[in-house]
Order: sequence, then structure tokens, then C-alpha cells
Amino acid sequence: MKKISKPRDTEYALYYENYVKLVPAEPSVLDQLKASAKEVTALYKSLDTASLLTPYEPGKWSLRDLLMHLIDVERVFVYRAMRFARLDRTPLPFFDENEFAKQAQADKIPLSKLLKEYNANRNLTIAFFNNLTAKQVERAGIASQYTMSVRACAWIIAGHELHHRHIIATRYLSGHKNQ
Repeated sequence: MKKISKPRDTEYALYYENYVKLVPAEPSVLDQLKASAKEVTALYKSLDTASLLTPYEPGKWSLRDLLMHLIDVERVFVYRAMRFARLDRTPLPFFDENEFAKQAQADKIPLSKLLKEYNANRNLTIAFFNNLTAKQVERAGIASQYTMSVRACAWIIAGHELHHRHIIATRYLSGHKNQ
């Protein structure tokens, strides 16, 4: 699979540094995305319905909401990467993750359908990044008023998921037998 080097800190907003630093240099970010999809799928399949629908505290998302959040964020960042790779210079706006989660109504979608969507989305993400040229990976644009490179988008997707997997382990499943 294609190796996409780690982005410089000038290729994304400072906000994303916490995600980028979670991603190890090896294996490649695309190999990590492929492996992570298998791990997330196995984790979600191991959980019962109550665990999937119960937020770790009032006002927080359920695990189904969180899975849809991962899907939505990945879609947004692949879209950004596509626009930048294709030299679209139109600045892209901020997106409201909480409104996305509210409107998605993930708790009403069967887990099997959510996982099918998650894996289809991940396969498209990997195919997209794997087909880019070295020059396209280096391109950048503006998202949420900050410069963002194509390669930063791949690393942010991977780091964002690692961030939420840590939250799942420490807040949702701490003490859960299927952790």
C-alpha cells in the first residue's frame, strides 16, 4: 500500500496536532486504516445493544452515534482531500459534528447497516488515497479557514479514529468484559 509521509505542522490547523501525533510512522497510514477498520468492526460486533445505545454520561453520544461520527468525519476529510488534490481553490467551511450526529439518528440504524457503511466508506477512503500521485498528496487547500494538505487529511482521519478508540476504551468500556 502507498506510503503517505507524515504532514508538517504547517499543513493543518493546530487543533489537529493531537490527532496527527497519535499515528505512528509505521506501518503506513493506509495500512493502519485498513487494520483499524477490522478492529473497530470486531469491537462493535462484540458489544450488546445496551452498550451500543448507552452514552457514558448524560448528554454524550452513544457508541452508535460515535460510529456514525467516525464515518461522517472520514467522509468530510476525504472530500476535502479530493477537492485539494484536484486543485479546487474554493475555501471549504467548518462542519458542525454535533449537528451531524443529531441529524444522522444513528441509534435508529441497525448495527449491521452501520458497520457495512463504515467498512464501505473505509474501503473508498483507502482506494482514494492509494490512487493519488506523489504530487497530488502534497497539494493543499483551505478548510475551516486554515491550510490543510491532502496527506494531512489521511493522517487526521487515522488519528481521529485512534482518539475515539481511546475514549471508547476509557469512558464507554472501562470495566466492560469485552474491552
